[in-house]
Amino acid sequence: MQFGPGVLPTFLYYFTATAVIVGFVTIKGLHFGADTGVPQVMGTIAGLIAGSLGTYRNRTTTLQLPVQSKKKFMNQLESTLNQMGYQKTAEEDEVLTFERSAGTLSPSKIYVQLEGETVTIASRARILRQVKQALEPSDGQS
Repeated sequence: MQFGPGVLPTFLYYFTATAVIVGFVTIKGLHFGADTGVPQVMGTIAGLIAGSLGTYRNRTTTLQLPVQSKKKFMNQLESTLNQMGYQKTAEEDEVLTFERSAGTLSPSKIYVQLEGETVTIASRARILRQVKQALEPSDGQS
């Protein structure tokens, strides 16, 4: 199952937005004419940097974990996500959706799919790193 945009759309989003803004600021704020090529070069460089960083931090990734007891794991996962500020908002076809409450700076969703003895968790890369880190201490104790 595909969750969220892939790497290319994420990169293009950050690259394009940054390149346009930096190009505009270079023209208006630094008073370089579009015919000099400086705004295009500055926009491209800034876009490449922002696109790379944005893709690294915000691309959609998945984490697959083997589970022995779905119920025990789901209780642990829900507790962990609740501590991180996420609440279960939907459940369709064995896919659970967790979201932060409205008004937070990071409205990212976390998707959890239960398949046999495997749980797949999908979200932004930076969020999954936090989830994985939060679950690790308990994995070593079971």
